[in-house]
Amino acid sequence: MDSVIQIDHLYKTIGGKTILLDVTLEVPRGSLFGLLGPNGAGKSTCLKLITGRMRTSSGNIRVLGFDPWKDRVKMFNEVGYLPQNPSAPVDAKVLNFMKYMARLKGMSKKDAVINSREALAKVGLEKFEGATVGKLSGGEIQRLAFANSLLGDPEVLILDEPTASLDPEGRVYVMDLIQKLSRDKSQTVIVSSHILPEIQRMTNHIAILSEGQVLVAGNMRDLTANIFDNEYEIETSHPQELYDILKGEGYDIELENQTIIIDVGKRIRQIWNDIPKICAENNYELRSFKPVRDALENVFLRYVSNNQRGVGYD
Repeated sequence: MDSVIQIDHLYKTIGGKTILLDVTLEVPRGSLFGLLGPNGAGKSTCLKLITGRMRTSSGNIRVLGFDPWKDRVKMFNEVGYLPQNPSAPVDAKVLNFMKYMARLKGMSKKDAVINSREALAKVGLEKFEGATVGKLSGGEIQRLAFANSLLGDPEVLILDEPTASLDPEGRVYVMDLIQKLSRDKSQTVIVSSHILPEIQRMTNHIAILSEGQVLVAGNMRDLTANIFDNEYEIETSHPQELYDILKGEGYDIELENQTIIIDVGKRIRQIWNDIPKICAENNYELRSFKPVRDALENVFLRYVSNNQRGVGYD
């Protein structure tokens, strides 16, 4: 699988502070690529460099073969971008704003109208085309900016915190749309977020960024394979009785609000056998038996907790 974005030994310094430190990364064509990291990791700065909004201090970036800084006008037609804090002229009508942005991409007047309406429909804003931008809510502004990034059916879509400002229903809608775009059109989608469950739901490749450095990158399945959590939570019809049995077996265990929290240590395979067996033998209903943290969370914590340099901001 070839790459649509290649980043080679990228550095970015702002005001004497190092924001990105020797970032090397490739984004496979057709992937749903998650750029994951805590607030202040440098994710937004990285995306601004990829889209030509900022110039590198040193290093090389290629997006579809373009240099984002030198070729940003040409690249504009091939790459859609949703910034972290989008804005639009408050006195403009929604459809007029979209048509204006479509015309900047070189579309005819007719195509600009058609494309704008299609993009608004994709994000659920078709009923707002006659509304004034200034009357939209924060979540609707976010969706409008998303629609803008879809104009021209770009080959690469770059989304910086795309679910910010959205209500729960809107978050689910946008996450489903992102997955659909990649599946139906084979677009390459890069999503940045600090919310692990959203990255896990939306993406199939990830890079974990912390304090300006890429800590690990690769296929989600490969990175989370054979990653197990030591802490499990157990819900049963007889929590106190099961707690007493496991405590007697020498497990490090707690009972919190009728939920058993057990640290299995190196006995992980043993506990997988013990819990169902004990419940069956004592006629306890086993309602839930799962890790406290999922595999991606464990990967994230493993790398980020070991990388505290105190550099930069997002």
